[in-house]
Amino acid sequence: MKKILLITLVFFFTFNKSAIKKQDLHNIIKGYIEYISKKRKVDNRNEILAVSFHDQTKEKGEYSIDVAFFKPEFMEGIQYKNVYIFEGYKLILPDNECKSIEKMFKKTKYENFNQKKTMINDDFENWHIVLNKKNEITFLSPVPISGCMKSILMNRKLKFSDTYEDITFSNPSADCSTLTH
Repeated sequence: MKKILLITLVFFFTFNKSAIKKQDLHNIIKGYIEYISKKRKVDNRNEILAVSFHDQTKEKGEYSIDVAFFKPEFMEGIQYKNVYIFEGYKLILPDNECKSIEKMFKKTKYENFNQKKTMINDDFENWHIVLNKKNEITFLSPVPISGCMKSILMNRKLKFSDTYEDITFSNPSADCSTLTH
């Protein structure tokens, strides 16, 4: 009886946990790279792509993904276990607790990127995306560029929830080419 209960609990928690599809995660990252590349030249040798995955509200089944480029001279105390390669960029998964995400990327040689030399990083710009248990986007941040983010993500075939609310804040440009921050 105890075995059946244990197996049932493991099954329930395994399949009840929010999990993103590999293709959706890769499309979010590609969308971020596309967005940043329209704004400035990205140096894939000297910039690190950081992707983090967090459960937001477990009872709602929501989770979030944060994506950002960092330069090692601005990094300090960022905890990560491995370095991966994603489309020619070095990628880390800081404070990652989701082992299935690690399997979505190709590992490469470990490097310590925490090489802080200065406090200022004027190029830092991240995306924060919240998804529901159906892998539909429910929220995009930063809000001033959410229209641009949505356009890029829709072109990459990501789904948006019926509860997603468009917030027209600044630039309505679908291609984001004239967006400034």
